[in-house]
Amino acid sequence: MKEFFSDKLKKLEIIVEKSPKIDRHFLIPKEEFIERRQKTWKALLKKADIDVAFAFSDEHYSGDVPYLGGNINYSIEQVAFGLGPDPNTSGIIAGFEGVYIAGQLAKRAGIMVYPTESLQLADEKYPVEGFTLKDILERIAGRKVNRIGLLSPRQVVPDGIVTNLEQIVGKTNVIDVQVPFQEVKNLKSVNEMTLIEDASYITSLALRVMLAVMEPGMDETEVAAFGDMLAKWMGCERQGFQTMVGSDVACATMIGPALNRQIIEGEFIHLGTSFKRDGLTACCRRSLFTGNSGITPYRDYFRRIVEEGFVTGFNAYVDISENNRPAKLQEQALVDFFNTKTDEMIQMVHTEYGSKVAISLKEQLFKRIPGITTGLSRMKPYTGTHNSGYTECQEFYGAITLESEKPLEKQVVTMLDVALRGRGSKWMGEEFEQIIPGFDYWVVEDTLGKYGNKVKNLTGELQPNGKIVKGIGKIPVNVQSLVGNLNEYED
Repeated sequence: MKEFFSDKLKKLEIIVEKSPKIDRHFLIPKEEFIERRQKTWKALLKKADIDVAFAFSDEHYSGDVPYLGGNINYSIEQVAFGLGPDPNTSGIIAGFEGVYIAGQLAKRAGIMVYPTESLQLADEKYPVEGFTLKDILERIAGRKVNRIGLLSPRQVVPDGIVTNLEQIVGKTNVIDVQVPFQEVKNLKSVNEMTLIEDASYITSLALRVMLAVMEPGMDETEVAAFGDMLAKWMGCERQGFQTMVGSDVACATMIGPALNRQIIEGEFIHLGTSFKRDGLTACCRRSLFTGNSGITPYRDYFRRIVEEGFVTGFNAYVDISENNRPAKLQEQALVDFFNTKTDEMIQMVHTEYGSKVAISLKEQLFKRIPGITTGLSRMKPYTGTHNSGYTECQEFYGAITLESEKPLEKQVVTMLDVALRGRGSKWMGEEFEQIIPGFDYWVVEDTLGKYGNKVKNLTGELQPNGKIVKGIGKIPVNVQSLVGNLNEYED
């Protein structure tokens, strides 16, 4: 490394001291939590005949319970929420340690807190009096419970908890009511958008300091540490995901966290930050090269088409938002864009690796796989946009796919995540099969806010109509020029 640790800390200090501050004490008010519970209950009764509803969260799937109960301080133990007709007797259900954590913030959301052995740590013993899950749910319902609505996806609720609910009311009387709940969560309030804007600002600054300090010779974790410290210092209490730094072959992980791996000169690397304000989540990710020695015409080609693809996807998102068009047109624009690059990309491979490799690649891209597109769009690793809120990407609702027939809701937050991968899903013993030679992954991701028919890029410089808004907290699509410096902070 060329820089001393003290020099890197000085860069962190400059960003912290010279960047405008957010109101770190602004929170969702109690009245809004009560309104959420009332809206959710009303929406549920339109779809299902239930006596009470049940939501689940833990440190990984962290959205449903905090949305209803405000417990953004969840830790270690899993928690649940019982929702009934009275928003004031509805409340958090937790084990004998988690219940005290929930109690810390219960007042801010106007909820009850119910201790139960059903959600305690698996093999711990506690000299604490609790209630059965059945008794708690009946108290919340205000009557005998015959049918329970399950608010959280079954994919994330432990089987033991679902079994417990089924033992209370019978297997056929635990009803999936995720969709009406997800529809309520999807539509964001003014306060939620304000918090997401704050989270986006700090998320961008965290990525900016990582770009400023990153250099070959550092470990991935050392780079991530600067982003994490900045975010905590400036008012973000939690993360949407662990800070990502993936260099050289770690690019193939696509979403892997920073590890104690040394960053090598001239390699691909991707960085990702995601931080929360009062539970509301933002995200910003970029790929780059770890040094100019790695920028060859072949490698730079993939940077260029992903960045062009991001602009295409952004413009299409603006179009469907401004003109109230079916959301699927945005994803179709991405698919079409990458497919127009198929022949060009194969020719690049032919020039770099020869005809045999290029022919093999073409066969991989066009062989028939049911349900999967052909052409370069096959190497899109995932849907190009997804919903967000109290989680970064685990809302289980609102992603834009080719089946998204309806326009977007009036006020939502969306992650525009445009990427290409170079590897397939076949495990070769030590790594996954290489489809595109000499390439693993390139990504550009920003947090977008939709306000009526208007769109704002909350983390990036690129704005509607091709406008570039430079400034603190705005990350360009191409970040190579930001490595090692803080030019925008110079007087």
